[in-house]
Amino acid sequence: MELSAAGLARSIAAGEVSAGEVLEAVIARIDDVDARTRAVAQRRFEAARNEAAEADQAIARGDDIGPLHGVPVTVKECLEVSGLPATFGIAARSGTVAAIDDPHVARLRAAGAIVVATTNVAQLLAFAETDNPVYGRTNNPWDPDRSCGGSSGGEGALVGAGASPLGFGTDIGGSVRIPAAWCGAVGFKPSPGRCPDVGRYSFDLDSPIASQVGVLGPAVADVALGFGVISGGSQSTARRAERLTVGVALDDGVFAASPAVRRGCWTHSVSTRSRAAHVCSTRRTTPLDSRRSAPRSTNSARTLRLRCNSATSMSC
Repeated sequence: MELSAAGLARSIAAGEVSAGEVLEAVIARIDDVDARTRAVAQRRFEAARNEAAEADQAIARGDDIGPLHGVPVTVKECLEVSGLPATFGIAARSGTVAAIDDPHVARLRAAGAIVVATTNVAQLLAFAETDNPVYGRTNNPWDPDRSCGGSSGGEGALVGAGASPLGFGTDIGGSVRIPAAWCGAVGFKPSPGRCPDVGRYSFDLDSPIASQVGVLGPAVADVALGFGVISGGSQSTARRAERLTVGVALDDGVFAASPAVRRGCWTHSVSTRSRAAHVCSTRRTTPLDSRRSAPRSTNSARTLRLRCNSATSMSC
């Protein structure tokens, strides 16, 4: 069974497969993958089976259903799921059980999704790896000697290995996107304000870079579906591509990108340019550049130097 959230949602709604059948396939795959990754924090298999049975009964009755009706999903352990711990990898919180769902989890349930498990995190969500005293270390599903990334590493491992049709994490500086990249999934951090993270035991939520609840999936269509649900239908602030200036950074001045990453950036920039956006090559200003500049700007470490070039002047 192909674990695509969008495809499963269509098949369940059409009666081509039951929510119960899908759930059992997901549980079997989770057990297989978790044996070598340790990606799962908490299982709720029996509760999920009851919810899948209710989902199938709703289909049989012809009830109106949501866009994720009967689709199993997994959720990062720091996002509260009623009845389960949300420890953030802190041993002292192991006995604390959530009384209510996180708002984004509540939206998933309202859309018909079935939370089958929560997944491992970096302690305090503070690292680009996933390890803590409560659940231990999560491994990359493709090579157990390598990291799955973090802090949403459990989600990256399950989704990347085809054990979860759709996963949800949190992201400030890459906590969804890094595990997705390292484990072979699509990861998306929404723009600030679209899916605000209300978490309590990690970074200061008044940070200039706001934490958002993000989505991991096997494909862009799956991620788009999940994002549409957790964003609660908030209005998009997207602008037409031809009105944008897009900076493409092939080198941050600190760590050289691999040839594959540079090719990927270049290919995407060409695609963006074909949609009439104004594309510029960029280089991030480093602290060394800031010390050399005069007068010194208070936010110089965050500025981008843009060199607007022709379509043929960028090279990889």
